[in-house]
Amino acid sequence: MPVAKNAPANKVPEIRKGDTVVVLHGKDAGKRGRVDRVLRNPQAAEKQKSGYWRKTSARALSVVISGVNIAKRHTKPRQRMNQNTQQPLQQGGIVDKPMPIDASNVMVVCPRCERVTRVKHERLASGKSVRVCGHCREQLEAEA
Repeated sequence: MPVAKNAPANKVPEIRKGDTVVVLHGKDAGKRGRVDRVLRNPQAAEKQKSGYWRKTSARALSVVISGVNIAKRHTKPRQRMNQNTQQPLQQGGIVDKPMPIDASNVMVVCPRCERVTRVKHERLASGKSVRVCGHCREQLEAEA
């Protein structure tokens, strides 16, 4: 059955804020970290023809992991625009900034068995759907 073009993607991401993940590909492959943010890009599902300089990612889902994929940002000291008469200075220098990684390049680590696993879904007796580990069938609860 074909899906309407403008229909929103209803797939819930299997990686959530607070999950412990392992990076599979890239310069930080093998590193573990905790997910700080999950970024969704709804425009990535539809192909855009509206210009070369559009600032959108081609990936639908990416995650920011603490301590992984760090970029150096060189900032100038500037005055912040405030309502107050005294304007404090913004600190200048080199700032470490974690950058997003595509969600296909990371996998969830089970907190119980400490193994990298695929996320499965099961229904509880109450009817609630929960994420479970594919190996030990323990619930994956994100500590946000």
